[in-house]
Amino acid sequence: MTEWNHQAQTPAPRTNLWGIIGGGLIGVILLLAALGGGFLWGRQYQRANPDAVALSASNESIVAGQPIGAASSQDLESQFKVFWQAWDLIGEKFYHTEPLDQQKLIYGAIRGMLQSLGDDFTSFHEPEDAERTREDLRGNFEGIGAYVEYKDNKVLIVSPIEGSPAEKADLRAGDVIIAVDGTLMADVTKGLDRQQALQDAIELIRGPKGSTVKLTIFREETDKQFDVEIVRDEIPLISVRSEMIDDIAYVHISEFKATTYDELDAALVKLKAQNPKAFILDLRNNPGGYVTQAQNVLGRFVENGVTYYQEDSDGNQKAFDVMRQGTGETLFDLPMVTLVNGGSASASEIVSGALQDYKRSTLLGEKTFGKGSVQSVNRLSDNSELRVTIAHWLTPEKRAIHGIGITPDDVVPFSDDAAEYPVQCLFNTKPAEGAEACGDSQLFWALKVLRGEGPPPPPATPTPTPGK
Repeated sequence: MTEWNHQAQTPAPRTNLWGIIGGGLIGVILLLAALGGGFLWGRQYQRANPDAVALSASNESIVAGQPIGAASSQDLESQFKVFWQAWDLIGEKFYHTEPLDQQKLIYGAIRGMLQSLGDDFTSFHEPEDAERTREDLRGNFEGIGAYVEYKDNKVLIVSPIEGSPAEKADLRAGDVIIAVDGTLMADVTKGLDRQQALQDAIELIRGPKGSTVKLTIFREETDKQFDVEIVRDEIPLISVRSEMIDDIAYVHISEFKATTYDELDAALVKLKAQNPKAFILDLRNNPGGYVTQAQNVLGRFVENGVTYYQEDSDGNQKAFDVMRQGTGETLFDLPMVTLVNGGSASASEIVSGALQDYKRSTLLGEKTFGKGSVQSVNRLSDNSELRVTIAHWLTPEKRAIHGIGITPDDVVPFSDDAAEYPVQCLFNTKPAEGAEACGDSQLFWALKVLRGEGPPPPPATPTPTPGK
């Protein structure tokens, strides 16, 4: 018979296995108040400046609907009895011709435990995936450069990273990845939970610099499917780009990474020297990132106040104020429009929600994604990671965002029709063939609002079908 380690037969092995499953939480936990949550492929980037916090597994784990710390060791043993019974039966009775992969079974048990919570953002990352995330956070990575999400059984582009091969290939938010090098995503992700489906998709999409990948894309807005070949590259992780549009300063923040407020300070110095009359902050397709960066970015435009409230499971609320680390360049007084869309999530919703609550900026564009939960990122004993939703956040006026999103003051659907919505081409982009300008309906109306030529007309109401 195939060799099997009956860890459930004696108390000591059981304790060791529980140590693998939960005991890795004992010791130093990296509490990354991480609101980026699951969008950057290759990097499920929950980010914040880490605080080393000593917590015990009894304070973080759940058994039978109650904290482990609330149950005696005898109760815990009784509650886990059924688990060990199943563990033994699999080892003794399951038909297999090769040794069972006990590590795979343990990881599967963890994923099953998390899946029962019903929270997509509480997730487990095996050591290889977790290390890839840490590598990316250290600077850069190689691939096509796109934020993706797994939603409604589809692998979706949330947004391309600026300057990346994905952006140059004209991949757009909402594009569905049907296949990678001919391998159907539906086959790859079938039967998997969100996290595992996203991880397996990432493995296919990502690759070394200079290699080519063929993506089959479905674009809903055109109802067309097409193939695009992309040469992978080292992905630039610059998060802030800026430019003057006549006398209006424009800044796009693609994500909230560790250097964002320093990059923003440098951009503001350059822009303020040109005496702008107004300011546009573009957070479209910004999937989030470090919460401390959100506090710092808001502190450039709002002098004092709460950035957001964090609400725990018991309804306790803690306020987090604006910050101004770095040189602290500010722009408190200029008229301001902030652009958002369905790809604006998490930390970008913190900033845009606060700007709206303080009436510091007009929000223009489309409703945001609605990701308002906070994850702690916990490195376990084998260098895998457990990311646990620990709270939800609220705007300064205590509006809930999770699952809801933020509705802009001016709702403007996106159009790239350059004839109807001509704007200056930014960051060395060029007009489409036959056009004299670039097209962007949301930027077009932001400029008009700041020039006193707005507001935009309300979006068209769909014509009701007769008889309905």
